[in-house]
Amino acid sequence: MLEYVLKVLVLDDDEALLRLLRLTLASEGFEVVTATNGLDGLDKAQNEDPDVILLDLEMPVMDGRTFFRRLRSQGDQTPVLILSAYGAKAAQRELEAEASLDKPFDSDELMRELRHLASARP
Repeated sequence: MLEYVLKVLVLDDDEALLRLLRLTLASEGFEVVTATNGLDGLDKAQNEDPDVILLDLEMPVMDGRTFFRRLRSQGDQTPVLILSAYGAKAAQRELEAEASLDKPFDSDELMRELRHLASARP
């Protein structure tokens, strides 16, 4: 019997962090898709159908807040975990996102949050 692999879309403009997250999440059994800006992220959210989205707020082309609002305006209810060095919790409340973690974050806490969000996906 095949086991379902959780797919995570990671949006961040920090290439080093994207590589680290890709390696960390893949080693935990996640399929990882990445984008370095919100515009590319919207395209990947639509075409890749992720189970969870990890979202940085500060990105070029389209920032994380704009990405989140557009995602929701398109009817996409994929759970979003905001990752930010600046006010992740405040942004979570403002946007009504499902979860947030401040950078730097603990990888064990990230894994717990991801699994929880994926299990609660509508």
